[in-house]
Amino acid sequence: MGSPVASHSPTRPPPGRSRLDSKDIPRTYSGLFGDGNDLLPFELSRNRNTDWIIAAGWWLLVVYVSIVFVSYLVFLAFWPWDQAWTVTNTVHCLITMIYLHWIKGSPNFYEQGEMNAMTLWEQILSTAKTTNAQRALWVIPTLLCYIACHVVQYEPSLSCYNVVVWCFCIVPKLSFMNGVRILGINSTTGIDDEDQSRKDL
Repeated sequence: MGSPVASHSPTRPPPGRSRLDSKDIPRTYSGLFGDGNDLLPFELSRNRNTDWIIAAGWWLLVVYVSIVFVSYLVFLAFWPWDQAWTVTNTVHCLITMIYLHWIKGSPNFYEQGEMNAMTLWEQILSTAKTTNAQRALWVIPTLLCYIACHVVQYEPSLSCYNVVVWCFCIVPKLSFMNGVRILGINSTTGIDDEDQSRKDL
């Protein structure tokens, strides 16, 4: 009989090898977001979906505010100056809702689907050095809501509307909403299904 094959721990390389086989590397997936330390720092450090945010720095804020202001100027052509801020607030909410809180994954083909169940906001939260970007994404909707309410002199119906729009921008950014898919809307097939089956048990 031959010698028995030694079993190796998946966390240590086999004797005589300096690295693990790729099949033995422990993998974590974005479907576990919010369950603790679920993403490897290496996976997040190479996320091209958030790299540009870190690289842009303060220029990103300048461009962001400029786009919002130019949008306001465009809306002035169609609405009175006071209502144009409400329209700007609404359009800003729709665009950020779709881009930050609806679209999931990463355009980087080589990351092999690690971010498939995470929205851009969840990826930003999980990435180091994005604190300033997070602050800007909290402050700008708040300022837009304030300006829109102020220029209509706090007229009740438009003010309530602007506050509701502000809530749609801010509530998805709260920490308890990370990884939450209300009524299964925008859930990721094959990832969020497992969460639902665990709840059904």
